Amino acid sequence: MFNPCGPNTNCQVYNYTAVCECLPGYMGSPLAGCRHECDYDGDCGLSLACIDCIDNKCQNPCYTKCGQNAECIGVKDHAAICKCPQGYYGRADIACRPECTSNSECPSYKPLCSLYTCKDPCESACGINARCDLRGITPICSCPPDTVGSPYEYCRPYTKEDLCSPNPCGVNAKCETGSDDAGNERPVCTCLPGYFGNALTGCVRGECSGDEDCLNSEACINYRCVNACMNMQCGTNAECSPRNHIAGCSCPPGHNGDALEYCHPVYSEPYIQRY
Repeated sequence: MFNPCGPNTNCQVYNYTAVCECLPGYMGSPLAGCRHECDYDGDCGLSLACIDCIDNKCQNPCYTKCGQNAECIGVKDHAAICKCPQGYYGRADIACRPECTSNSECPSYKPLCSLYTCKDPCESACGINARCDLRGITPICSCPPDTVGSPYEYCRPYTKEDLCSPNPCGVNAKCETGSDDAGNERPVCTCLPGYFGNALTGCVRGECSGDEDCLNSEACINYRCVNACMNMQCGTNAECSPRNHIAGCSCPPGHNGDALEYCHPVYSEPYIQRY
């Protein structure tokens, strides 16, 4: 029986008339013959490829030529340019897989699995010049020896002024830098002017800051009003009389000498009447 249709067609008879149609996946003139849209890549533009699994049609190769989880970043000479996305590894034309899905898959120097990527938890965790140590996957920040500051912000070289910051002294006391008998730097605490007490635990305000705050017979010693004679050592046998905040030394009656050193008794020769 004569077939009036061309190759790759289907012939149907309707009302004693032959009707030719291209087979599925073919195109062209059913009378002359039908063909695929393409049989090889050269039948398509440079940005397209002949995809045989889609009925030999010219398609963007990015749709089918990249592997699992891969990205298509362009087309060149009918071929898809495939790339694994950030954090993924493998052959982009076959399959890309994440670097990790749990911490156990990461190496010891990058023990944290974050967003499918192994990372060092210390990265950007601590401040400038600070040291970072890991406790498991938890970063612990600290300033290295001979440095001070905030390990989360900035560590700087230690200076002797840091001995007094923060102030280690008690209330109403000031801190100054000094040294001990061995020459080692240390903080030195002293009470503020007008205060007395233990500078390490706390100083209290004195009852005087000068002699004028005390009675006429008293002197201001260590911010306390005391008898002026307490601040004066008179000589042997001498007497002390405080006046105008000053101690006055004098030899008592029947004595003579230097009241600051020694007062000795005065002896008189007995009178002998002569005839």
